[in-house]
Amino acid sequence: MEKQTVRKLMVRAERARKALLRPYFASLGITLGQGHAKILDNLLDKDHITQRELADICHMDATTISRSLDKLEEAGYLVREREPGCRRSFFICLTEKGLSQAKKVRLGFDFVDAQLTAGLSPQALEAFCQNLEQMCRNLEGCEIPQTPESPPSGFGHTHTPLP
Repeated sequence: MEKQTVRKLMVRAERARKALLRPYFASLGITLGQGHAKILDNLLDKDHITQRELADICHMDATTISRSLDKLEEAGYLVREREPGCRRSFFICLTEKGLSQAKKVRLGFDFVDAQLTAGLSPQALEAFCQNLEQMCRNLEGCEIPQTPESPPSGFGHTHTPLP
């Protein structure tokens, strides 16, 4: 199998996942791709946390999460409560409306997760997750060059072991 097959399959899986989720989230009034569903889902697990903690959990940058939180707050799904003793920090908390919406979001994710892993044995799923974790570490620890003239050693070259 060629290494590019992994990339192509990951893109295909993500496209299929979004195709399943898009109409369901649209029926909830949530646009897929803005991080709103991910934020609500994560707040369902851990509510009353700082914006920085939530950004880390959701793997979102500060600017993007700030805009998404503004929209979710405008929709009445969450509130920002001032952190005691800190004038600049707020806790992000689900409202009753947000809790209800987050539970619906979770149902959508749970359905897609079940479809995604159907037919995989627990051992195969465990091995897949371990491999995917390694791929994430590989990418998170890598920097792509700013210019093609100065690639890091091995960048763009396929190394095959000699027999």
